[in-house]
This record gives sequence, C-alpha cells and structure tokens, in this order.
Amino acid sequence: MAIEIKSTKRFKYLPCGHAQYFDQEPDGSPGECASVHGYDREVEFTFAGEIDEHGWIVPFGELKPIKQFLEYYFDHVTVLPADDPRLKHLTHDLTVPGGLLGTVRILPSGVSMEMSSLFIWEHVNAYVYEVTQGRCYVERVEVFEHDRNAGQVVVDGHTARSAAEKAVAQGKLLPCQARWDWEAPIDAVERLTD
Repeated sequence: MAIEIKSTKRFKYLPCGHAQYFDQEPDGSPGECASVHGYDREVEFTFAGEIDEHGWIVPFGELKPIKQFLEYYFDHVTVLPADDPRLKHLTHDLTVPGGLLGTVRILPSGVSMEMSSLFIWEHVNAYVYEVTQGRCYVERVEVFEHDRNAGQVVVDGHTARSAAEKAVAQGKLLPCQARWDWEAPIDAVERLTD
C-alpha cells in the first residue's frame, strides 16, 4: 500500500462582484446572474507531490505571492468574462478605483466557480512547481462562491507537472493583468491537457 501525503491551504475573504451575461430565465428574460452581484469567495488548494526533508509538501511561508495573486483578481473588484458583449459599453470612469464598478478584471474563460478554479490552478500550479523545484504541484483548486456553491478542478500529477513545465519555460508565474483575451472554456481545458 502506498502512502500519499498532501496538504491544503484555504484563502478566505475575497469579496468581489461578477456577472454571467448569458444567464436567462425560462422565458428568455435575463436571469439574476446576468447582472453584477457579489460574493465573498474562498479558494482552497490541495498540494501533492513529494515531501521535503522536513516532511512538508509545500512550505506555507512561500504562499504569500499566491495570496497577492488571489487578491489582485478577487478582492474588491468586479470580475467579468472576456466574451461579455457588454464590455464595449464600459467607460474608463466606471472601471477605475472609486468608479461605479470599481476595479474590473476580465478573465479569459468566464467567471464561474469552475472556470475561476481552472484559471487559478493554471497559474498557481506553475508557481508551486517552480518554488518546490518540481517536487510538488497543485492537485485541486476549489473556489467557493459562498457556503452552498463551489466549483473545482482536479488534475493528475502528470498533467499538472507537464502544464507547469510549459508555463515555467514561458515565464508565466502568477501574472497580474487586468484584461485577458477570450479563450473558450473547452479550448482552455484542451490546451492545459495537451
């Protein structure tokens, strides 16, 4: 019988607004999620791999940049999907600190808990892999919208290491950019599992 040692870390108190422009009621009218609404998100990571000489999977002291990354994208901001057709109507004064919507972050494959999990996993996995010199990876990311709703991504070790190696080679470690180009969710999944 093999022994697996893993660790988890949860980041709390990430209040942000988001909107799912495509949400519709059965009669075709806009659904509640079509308008900007807010939640206090939480993100939980499961780290896997090989323990170090101290018995740790990931040294939690090395996770401060992950906290900063999560705060950049999800703390007191409005998060919108890159394919939202309403983006063309946003003026600069609405989307700056102090503006009606505040700071806006445009994510590449949507803002659902599932796609938020995938976005976070892609970038944090590469960082963890680099910090642990390839010893560890992110096996799971779960994003909680609130205490009743969550989405997650779970990735096997081979896929996680392969994706991390590509990202590290490209120098893509915890990028903070306000606007991403659209990438269909299925395309993002396929790109990360190639």
